[in-house]
Amino acid sequence: MGEAKRREALGLPPRPKKVELNKSDRYFSWLPVSKSRIKKYPYMGVATMAIGAIIFLVSGGANIIN
Repeated sequence: MGEAKRREALGLPPRPKKVELNKSDRYFSWLPVSKSRIKKYPYMGVATMAIGAIIFLVSGGANIIN
């Protein structure tokens, strides 16, 4: 039996959810990306690097490396 069903059978209210609203969640105050958003979307950094690599290659940046 799960905890929710057990609490319901005992007549207890649902367990309160722990919600932490921390204003210092952002890396920089002006940057709209927060630590919790990065934890929610872990592929965001890889996608950003891939877009940067594509732009670098299309702009001819690989020719400079030679």
